[in-house]
Amino acid sequence: MNSDPIEEYDDVNEAAVTDWKSETTTRERIKAVITRTTEPTPASEIADKARASQPVVRDELTELAEIGLVEKIDGGQGALYKRNDQMYIYRQVLKLQDEYSEDELVATLQDLKQTVSGIRAKHGVESPAELAQQLDPDDHDGWEDHTTWQTAQKNLYLAKAAISFYDAEKVVV
Repeated sequence: MNSDPIEEYDDVNEAAVTDWKSETTTRERIKAVITRTTEPTPASEIADKARASQPVVRDELTELAEIGLVEKIDGGQGALYKRNDQMYIYRQVLKLQDEYSEDELVATLQDLKQTVSGIRAKHGVESPAELAQQLDPDDHDGWEDHTTWQTAQKNLYLAKAAISFYDAEKVVV
């Protein structure tokens, strides 16, 4: 029995990159990479990840910085770039408002609060960090609760912000 990989699958990562490049534009790839870039990063590294040339990446990052989607930071030996977290959050909130009504967001908020409350009571702790400190490495259910709590916490903040935007619209309009 031959256990060698089939030749066409020798480099799955490279095949995925080839597909990604054929299915997206250079600008889409740059935006996809910078959206996930939370630490100041040189344009050369972003270019490598986006599979794009450095001049094109620098031009696109400059444009994105001008409209506030990207932060440009002086790194001493050249510019560094990262996503603008405030704009990222703002866009997430707008997306929630596009996808859900105010009533749906309120119901989701209540569900998320119940999820957090249930995990907090189950483990007798007040935060995901406190839960992580008490879990054994092989406590799969506990770590799943930890991940669920962290996700619920993040979604709670976003749902609250989206509801606040609905409230603000009522005042402004």
